[in-house]
Amino acid sequence: MIIKALKGYSENVVNQVHHLEKICKDQDHLKGSIFVDTTMNYNRDMSSIFLMYDGNQLISLLTMFVPTQHEAEITALTLPAQRGKGYFKKLLFKALEELIKYEIPEVLFVVESQSITGKHVVKQLAAQYEYTEYSMRLDNKKYVPLAYNRLKYLKPSEEDFKRLIDVSMTIFDDSYEDAQGMIANIFKSSTRDQYLGILNDEIIGIGSSSRDGEEVSIFGFGIVPEFRSKGYGHDLLHLIIEQLRQRGLRKIVIEVESTNAYAFNLYKNIGFKTEVAYEYYRKKTNE
Repeated sequence: MIIKALKGYSENVVNQVHHLEKICKDQDHLKGSIFVDTTMNYNRDMSSIFLMYDGNQLISLLTMFVPTQHEAEITALTLPAQRGKGYFKKLLFKALEELIKYEIPEVLFVVESQSITGKHVVKQLAAQYEYTEYSMRLDNKKYVPLAYNRLKYLKPSEEDFKRLIDVSMTIFDDSYEDAQGMIANIFKSSTRDQYLGILNDEIIGIGSSSRDGEEVSIFGFGIVPEFRSKGYGHDLLHLIIEQLRQRGLRKIVIEVESTNAYAFNLYKNIGFKTEVAYEYYRKKTNE
């Protein structure tokens, strides 16, 4: 058995990952997909993909999404015929070594709610359940564009970078380092875009999108605190959706935590339907 640690995905590796993923999804009746994009990891020098091969066959994988220096989200898959042989533990050991090296204090294991195997693994690891996140997909048959939107769309330029960091810190209560790193990665990416919602020449909301082929996900969506509970979230989401649809992107998804009932209902009312539920389990890196 050979373990490979990678910092990014080649086309060949993406194809191998999707092949393994399809086998596991068919076997376990799962709906989620592996996130094959490392451009949002806060440190590009960190290895975040760990692959185990038997000869030329990929039999197990572990991926990490590390958007900030505080935690890493871990997702893993092993071929059904190769489970129970300790392969996940070997990959996890390598991943934790990398996280300790870069002083990432905590991990969040991401488990699809329907995954019996995944829940068994996190129980063995004594990871603590924290929350559930819903992946929702826009039903284009139910979506109705706004006749009038109070917000104007602005595509940010480099001149807006500092102002965008300040707004992001205000909305999400992020540190300067986290906000700066996240926004810088979006500006550098060819598959990600940033959106600003403008009211009377003032930025009152922001959102981002990430394209993967014909599918696009909306993330980093929020309204400045003093403008909340006034319907501007509804306007901003419509604004982003319309920008995506004008570019021919109609396979649109968004994620929301189970604890955020307001956002869940907002997305549902606009036309999003729950497609997949993911459970998150937290554990200290050095435990």
